[in-house]
Amino acid sequence: MKINRCLSGTVLSALGILLVSAGIPAYSQCNMRQDPTPKLNPGPPGQRLCCALGTHTGIDPGDLTGHQYGHIANLFPQTAGTVLREGEPLGYIYTSGAGLVDLGHVRDNADMVLFVYAQLLDGQHRIYTSGGDVVGVPKIPAVKADLLGLAGAIVFANAWAHELTTWGSDTNVFINSKAEDFSAFSPEDLSSNIVGIYIATRAITAMTADVNTPAPEFVKQFDTEMDLLLPQIIASLGPLSAAETTNLVTKQIALSPNNVAKGDLTGIWYMDDTVSPGNTFVTLLRRNFDGAPWKIPGTPQGPSTPAWLNTTRFTNYYSQFLYIVHDNPSKPAEKADVDATLVPKSNAHALETVLSPVAWVPTPMQNLNPDARQPEESMDPLCLVTPKGEPIPSGQYTPVKVNVYPPPPHDVVWSFEHATSFLQKSFTAVNPNMDGPVTYVAPDIPRPKN
Repeated sequence: MKINRCLSGTVLSALGILLVSAGIPAYSQCNMRQDPTPKLNPGPPGQRLCCALGTHTGIDPGDLTGHQYGHIANLFPQTAGTVLREGEPLGYIYTSGAGLVDLGHVRDNADMVLFVYAQLLDGQHRIYTSGGDVVGVPKIPAVKADLLGLAGAIVFANAWAHELTTWGSDTNVFINSKAEDFSAFSPEDLSSNIVGIYIATRAITAMTADVNTPAPEFVKQFDTEMDLLLPQIIASLGPLSAAETTNLVTKQIALSPNNVAKGDLTGIWYMDDTVSPGNTFVTLLRRNFDGAPWKIPGTPQGPSTPAWLNTTRFTNYYSQFLYIVHDNPSKPAEKADVDATLVPKSNAHALETVLSPVAWVPTPMQNLNPDARQPEESMDPLCLVTPKGEPIPSGQYTPVKVNVYPPPPHDVVWSFEHATSFLQKSFTAVNPNMDGPVTYVAPDIPRPKN
C-alpha cells in the first residue's frame, strides 16, 4: 500500500533554490540562491489508499480507464476490489510479465511523475515530493527524455523512502499514520511503482503540453494519455482475470490452516492476523527489498518480464540529484526516520497454533558511524556533508534509528541502500529466505504436536 505522506501547503508553495558558488566543485545545497517563481503547478499528486494484501482483491484488466490526477481515494469502499473513486478502477491485477500489480501504486506513482516533471520543466532546482522530503537538482536536462528519466528516478526514490520510513514495530495505524508495517516492502510494492513510473513516462512523452500550458489542460492531457496507455501496457504484460487474481491473492499466497499444520510457508506471502487490529489484521511474511517482480508458481509463464521493469533503469540518474528524508511539517509528532531497531519474528508467528501478537526482536548494535550529516551551522534542509565535512553532491539519505550501547537508540544518517541492506539482513537472519517469493526452509527444531 502507498499512503503518501501528506503534502504540506506551505511546502508546495515554497520557492526553490540554485547553487551559485563556483568554489564548490560538486553540487551542494549549502550555498544557494532562489529559483524563479514557479509558473506551472498541476496541484498535488494522488493519495489512493490502495492496495494491501488481505484487504483488496482482483479487478478486470479490460476496464481500467477513468484516471484522475491528484485525487484522494478512501480505503474502505475499495475492499471488494470493484468500483472506487468516481470510476477510477483500483485493485490488483496478476500478470505474467510483472507479477502482482497494485493499481493504487501504479496511479500514485504515475501522478507523482507528472508532479515532479512539471517542477523540472518549470526550471525548479529544489523539488518537492511528499511529506517533508526535499530533492536538490543542480542541472536540469534540456532534452525531454532525459527530463523524464530524472523525474522517474526521483519518484522511485520517493517511493523507496516510503517503504523505509513505514517499517517498524509501531503498527497501530489508528494512532500513527506512519504505522504501515502491514505493507512496508510488501512483495508487490516496488515493482508496481516501476510500472506506474513507466506508464507515466510514456504518457508525458505523448503530451504536447509545455510549461506555458494552463494547469487544467496540462492535467487533462495527462489523464487522457493515461487512459490510452494503462490498458495497453497492462494487456502487454499478460493479465489474468479478476477472478483468477482474487483466487491467487486470497488463497494461493495467503496462509492457510494446512500450512500451519505442515509447518510449511513455501510460497506464502502474508497471513490474516486476528490479533493485530492496529496492523489492519494482516501480517506480511515475505518482504521484497529489491523491487524485482515476484511470480507465483503455477501461473502462466508468458510474456516474460519486460526489459524496462527493473530498478537499474534509475541508477544512471542517481548522481543527478540529492534526496533527503525530512520530518513532515504538517505532522510534528511523527519522526520521519527508519526504525531499524527491531525486526518481526513473522515466520514463528505464522506457525503458532495459538496466535499471540507478533514478537519483534532487536537488530544488532551499531556504531554511530553516519554516511552523512547535516552541519550545525546550516539551516538549509538540503545541506548535507560527509563525516569529514565535504559537501555531498548527490545520493539518497535518511535518518535511521539504530541500537547502540549504551541505550537508548540513536538516529544516524544512512544512505537508502545502506538502510535497506541492513533491514534485509536483519529480517532474513530471523526469517530465512523470506526475502523471495517461494523458498522456505523450516528451522531444525521439533514442532509441538497438536
